[in-house]
Amino acid sequence: MKLVKSLLLGSAAAIAAVAGADAADLPIKKAAPVNYVKICDAYGSGFFYIPGTDSCVRLGGYVRAEYQYTPGQTVYQLGVPASPATLAAPGLFIQPAEAQSTAGYEVRGRIDVDARTPTDLGTARTFIRLRGANTSGIRNTALVNNGFYVMSDASTTGLTVESALVQWAGFTFGIAPENYALMPSFMYHSNPWTGFPNGMKQIAYTATFGGGFSATIALEDSKDMNNNQIALDRASTAAVLVSNVRLDQAWGFAALHGMIGNNSIYTNSTVNTSATNAFGVFTTPVAAAPSIPPVVGPIIGQRDNLGWGLGSTLSFRLPMLAAGDQIWFTANYMRGMLGAIASTGGLSVVNSNASDHRLIGGLTRVDTNIVPVNALTPSSGKAVLAAVDTSTGWNAAMAMTHFWAPRWRSNFTAGYVEINPPTVQSANVGLQWGKGQLWEIAGSIIFSPVRDFDIGLEVQYANLKSNLQNVQLAPVSWLNAGRPGLNEDNWSTKMRVERTF
Repeated sequence: MKLVKSLLLGSAAAIAAVAGADAADLPIKKAAPVNYVKICDAYGSGFFYIPGTDSCVRLGGYVRAEYQYTPGQTVYQLGVPASPATLAAPGLFIQPAEAQSTAGYEVRGRIDVDARTPTDLGTARTFIRLRGANTSGIRNTALVNNGFYVMSDASTTGLTVESALVQWAGFTFGIAPENYALMPSFMYHSNPWTGFPNGMKQIAYTATFGGGFSATIALEDSKDMNNNQIALDRASTAAVLVSNVRLDQAWGFAALHGMIGNNSIYTNSTVNTSATNAFGVFTTPVAAAPSIPPVVGPIIGQRDNLGWGLGSTLSFRLPMLAAGDQIWFTANYMRGMLGAIASTGGLSVVNSNASDHRLIGGLTRVDTNIVPVNALTPSSGKAVLAAVDTSTGWNAAMAMTHFWAPRWRSNFTAGYVEINPPTVQSANVGLQWGKGQLWEIAGSIIFSPVRDFDIGLEVQYANLKSNLQNVQLAPVSWLNAGRPGLNEDNWSTKMRVERTF
């Protein structure tokens, strides 16, 4: 028995030894080392290293849902209609308030990608910001050439490249924020100052000096410059020169900013002087009495026109009121460079044909920085550009943010915009372009349950006075329907839910 037990134990030990030897001969597969994402704090919070590189990246964006209500108002046609038979006489109402949509909806999503790499000459930065939006109702309202608002119940989706830039050694190339507009745009509605929410194609250089001083000079694409009308594309009209000088301190900042550019008109071409010609909607569409042939003819006049704008912006932090409080002021003057005081929003351009869609209501007025004047020659039916002049204008505005509590804050704005097109009359037909004066006030209340999550309600009121009128001149006697002294006002409200990440 003892012999059998000994044999069994010996066999087990031998088998174990052989198995151990065989296992020692097998290759051992080690787990791959874990390559954890490393935080990159060199450029602020949210950055992390791209694995295997010395570049840092930050991802961000937001989702926004916005709801708008704006009461309808009667629309008036100001300007010369294409013919007395097709449109109501200018200055008379052509669309009642009851025919207009009053509600609008917009949902946006935005993605930001910010990548940075250190170099011997500073950080090389690549940044892209893409925005997609789906809109319906009043947000899809459009003003067609005959002066009627066209409502669309369909949902419309669009994609916008807000930024796509490379920055290095002080230079900026690509689509970047505009260098003249330094006022923030935190209101839900349009502001009474210039703004460029879709960015600006540009080549810019920024020099940073000691003590908080910096200066920027840029060549910006004239096609992105809002309402700066360029009637003829030439090399000299391709870009607008923009610059600013600013001082940043603990109390806030102060800046001077300016822009200058060249406008151009046809001097030896034949154009169709209709409501959709190269000079913009506000051009006189020289209409013919029934006995006069269609108005197509040569254009003569000034070839170049220099436009410019100059402004100043100040900001002060107000910690004595509440943490995070701040106030801004801006004032600007322009001649032939409407982009210095007006953005593409309906409020800022003193018109009803833009993104705010009928905030003012019943006045369809669209201003441009360059105003051609057409003189009708009855014998030939030709329209000749008798004179070219530039509009002037100015604005003054303020904005403020106040925190009632850490989770409750309000934004307030108040501003005034004035546009002064020239007054011109010709021998046979003419218009008096009158002064446009607009002022607005707006306020909001915003609740933030957590950081970067806002639920807000905003109300805006605006008033527009216009002296625009038509002049009665023979032989086109039906032009006497001008309606000077319009005084329009309206209010609009928006609710917004936005989550930023």
